This record gives sequence, C-alpha cells and structure tokens, in this order.
Amino acid sequence: MYKELILKLETKGIKFEKGLTGEEILNIEKRYAILFPEELKQFFSIALPISDGFYNWRNFNDENVRMIMRKIETPFLDLKEYIDEIYWCDDWGEEPENIEARNDFLMKKINTAPKLIPMYSHRYIANNQSIQNPVFSIHGTDVIYYGENLKSYLEIEFGIKEYSDMKIENIIPVSFWSDLL
Repeated sequence: MYKELILKLETKGIKFEKGLTGEEILNIEKRYAILFPEELKQFFSIALPISDGFYNWRNFNDENVRMIMRKIETPFLDLKEYIDEIYWCDDWGEEPENIEARNDFLMKKINTAPKLIPMYSHRYIANNQSIQNPVFSIHGTDVIYYGENLKSYLEIEFGIKEYSDMKIENIIPVSFWSDLL
C-alpha cells in the first residue's frame, strides 16, 4: 500500500531516504519516549521522507533532537498557555463555573492526553497503537482532523486527493485530542 503512495509522493516532489530499520525505530522510540503507531512504522520502514517540513528521525545530532522534542511538546505547551481559550467538550460533563476548577480539570486532561508524533509541519499523529490513527493539524488551540489515517493524510497534504474527500465518520477518535474538535 505505501510503496504505491511513495511513488505518487515522489511525483509531487517529496524526497525520501531508505527506510528505517527495526533497530532505528526502537532507538527513536526510546530517545523521544514515544511509540510509533504500526502504520507509521510500516511507512517509515519502506522510506523516510526528508523534504522540507518533514522531521529527520534518523538524525540524532543535538540540534535536531532538541527541535523534534520541542515539536512533540508544542501542542501541550500551547494548550497550557491558552487554556482559557479551550472550548469545553460536552462529553466532559458540566463545565465548572469556577475558572480555577475548569482549568484544573483541563490541565489533568492535557497532562494525560496521548503524546503526539510530529509528521510534517504542524501535523501530528497520535502515539496510539490502534490500526488507523487520524492525523491532526494543530496550531495553538486550533485542532482539526487532516486525514482519516496516515495514507489519507499524505494524499490530502500533497494534493493526491481533496480534503473534502475525507470521511469523518470513518475516523477513530483519539482520547482528548478528538474532544478538541
């Protein structure tokens, strides 16, 4: 499935290096305290995108590691900074009238949310191990789905299919992050 997609992405100007080995994936997961979902492991084991905007997971120099770590932390830090701007999700129950109680509740939600793995620019896939993880576009408190799964996301991001072709009803929700939509 991903080999054909990679060929299409190459026609869109995306550059790739050889895929990551199983040992490289384990080292990356350990270094960043993340777990790549199975679909991302499969994709990255075939080819690693290295064009501008993508993250070079193979590069362990200090500057690159710090940059990726910051990118992993950014959605959490942004939500904490702009906590008052987070819209309350009805699934969380009655919104507390007391702002301190509301923010305490939200901080617990943020602190226990699944980690996100940066994919490209401000697009993220959850650190979930479900089969089909949606890809999110996250900028501050603005969170939207940008793909039903990894394949769908890459097709949308790079003009192989239209955003409007995404089937929201097929998306498997991700704890907390899907609540922000």
